[in-house]
Amino acid sequence: MASGDCKWKQDIYQKLKQRNKREKLQFEGLIQSHTKLFDSSSALKSENVQLNVDTQRLKDENLSLQLKLEGGGGGGSGGGGEKFQALEQKLYKLQEELTEFHRKRGENAQQIIDLNTALQEKEKELQEKDGKLADSAANQNALRSAIKNLEQTILELEATNQMLKDEHTALQLAFTALEEKYKKVQEDNRELVDRWMSQKSKDADKLNDENDYQLRRRQAKLQKELAEAAKENINILPENASIPTKAQYKFDAHDGEVNAVRWSPSGRLFATGGADRKIKIWENIQGKCECKGILLGSNAGIMGLDFDLEESLILGASNDFASRVWSLQDQRLRHTLTGHSGKVMAARFLGDAHKIVSGSHDRTLKIWDLTSRAFRFWDSRSDNSTNEISLQGRITSLDLSPVLVISIHAVIACSWHPVGSYVLSSERQKKVILWSDI
Repeated sequence: MASGDCKWKQDIYQKLKQRNKREKLQFEGLIQSHTKLFDSSSALKSENVQLNVDTQRLKDENLSLQLKLEGGGGGGSGGGGEKFQALEQKLYKLQEELTEFHRKRGENAQQIIDLNTALQEKEKELQEKDGKLADSAANQNALRSAIKNLEQTILELEATNQMLKDEHTALQLAFTALEEKYKKVQEDNRELVDRWMSQKSKDADKLNDENDYQLRRRQAKLQKELAEAAKENINILPENASIPTKAQYKFDAHDGEVNAVRWSPSGRLFATGGADRKIKIWENIQGKCECKGILLGSNAGIMGLDFDLEESLILGASNDFASRVWSLQDQRLRHTLTGHSGKVMAARFLGDAHKIVSGSHDRTLKIWDLTSRAFRFWDSRSDNSTNEISLQGRITSLDLSPVLVISIHAVIACSWHPVGSYVLSSERQKKVILWSDI
């Protein structure tokens, strides 16, 4: 510790010595000139003192000579006058020299003053440089401390970086192991899927064979029933029913396509459902249709409608994979039936107002029980289906009454009035048409 203290002291001493040498070099000529002037001034002062002494001595001699001249009389006046003149000339010369010395003394004093002023300025500059040097030394010490701190921080960061590298290596190894395990699981899954698909293909072939057999049996049975039914004469239309031939009233029912129309059992009201997700209740008054209410709650277009027998509820099938039941009295949503995996294209009340059947794009029929909130599945591939009819397009509405379709645009849905005097049809041009011969 003592050697360390001596070392920094020696460093400071050497730096001060070098600085003194470097700073002194700039003022070396000035110092020498000042020294020479100071020596010259001292010599001139000595000469001035000597001259003053000589002058005083000459004055004393002159005074004594004058006294002698006054006391000696006229006999020695000739020789004494010459001597007196010589002394006056010498005194005059000495006075001129004294005046010159005084002039040089003033000049030297002015030079000394100027040199002292320059020296003071240089000393100020030297002090400023000493202050700057001290500040630089303090900044240097602070920078050294900061460098030490940064070096310590770098060491800590390097240690942290090494630790993170080790962790990354470990995680990379774990990831590689998991990736290999994942690939193995994928291969096992692919193998299981292949086996499962093979088994499903076998089951499907077996089911197709059974369906073909049942289809042939049903077709044979249907042919036999149709042959027997063809022998009987049945009047389908009611006695007071007639097929209308002209449009009595045409109006805009919805903001988009009208996908479904349905008469109520009494024929007093009818409902329309459109792509604008609304169900509207209408009343036919003297051949004109007035809106009696708008039922909201569906998240997609309405595809099918039905009234219950008591005309207290209305059922709507929607493209959002659900069917909904509204109350006609307060026009509020009562039930939402979800469970299909495709668009619900048709829905009907099954007998009473507590059971509903719905058909969807997912190739299933579901029977819903509103009291117990239970449903049963009916698949077209099972033994419970009665018949299959191939069509060119989608089925968007169902009705058991005879229907007359007369329109210049594609008809989406229609409904026969219970009495048989009216027919409602909807088309893609946002129109609902009321047909009647009355």
